Amino acid sequence: MTPLAPRRCSLRTAGRKTGFTLVEIVIAMTILTLVVINISMVTEGGSRAARAGAFHSKLEDEADLTLDRISLALMSSSAASVYPQTPAPAYTSEVNYSISLGVGAGGEMISGDLERIQWTRKPGVPGRVMWIENPGLANERHVVWSNWVPAVYQDEILNGNDDNGNGIADETGLAFDIDGPEVNIHLTVERLDPNGVPTPTQRRVNVTCRN
Repeated sequence: MTPLAPRRCSLRTAGRKTGFTLVEIVIAMTILTLVVINISMVTEGGSRAARAGAFHSKLEDEADLTLDRISLALMSSSAASVYPQTPAPAYTSEVNYSISLGVGAGGEMISGDLERIQWTRKPGVPGRVMWIENPGLANERHVVWSNWVPAVYQDEILNGNDDNGNGIADETGLAFDIDGPEVNIHLTVERLDPNGVPTPTQRRVNVTCRN
C-alpha cells in the first residue's frame, strides 16, 4: 500500500483591500479645508476685535488727555483775563487767558503771560488743538496738544442748526462757550479705524476759572 503523500496546506488571508478610495480622500480634504477655514475665521475675528479695542482705547486716551490739558489751563487762569466772552448759543474756536500767579504786596492780582488755546487747520491735514504762549510776539512758543480734531463737532452738520442738541450750532471740533468765569469745552477727536472708517469720540466739560 502506497503511503499517502503529505498534503501541503496553503493559508490565504481573506480581507479588504487596504488604502483609501478617491471619494474618501476628497471627503477628508473637504472636511480638513472647512476646519482650517473656521479656525482662520475665528483667529482673524479675534485679531480684528483686539485691534479695534486697542484703537478705541488709544482714541479715548487722546481725547481725555487733550481735554485734561485744556481744563487744567483754564482752571488756573484768571477769570478777568479770559476772552472772548461767547455765551451759548454763540461759541468760539479759541480762548485767550492768563494764568493767575497770585496776589502782589499791594493786593493786586499778578498774572502770567498771555496764552491761547485754539483750533487750527491747514489744507490737507486734520485740525489741531494748539497751545500758544505770547501769540504774535517775538518770544512766541507753541505746542500741539492734538492732531486729530475735525472741522465740525460730532453729530454736527454745517447747516445753521443745532443738530446735536448741545445748545450751539455749527461748532468746530474744538469749541468754547464762555460766560464770565464759566467755560464749556466741547471737543471731538476723530481718527480712521483699522478698516479706514472715520471714528469720532467726543468730550464735553464745564470748568470755572479762578477769581
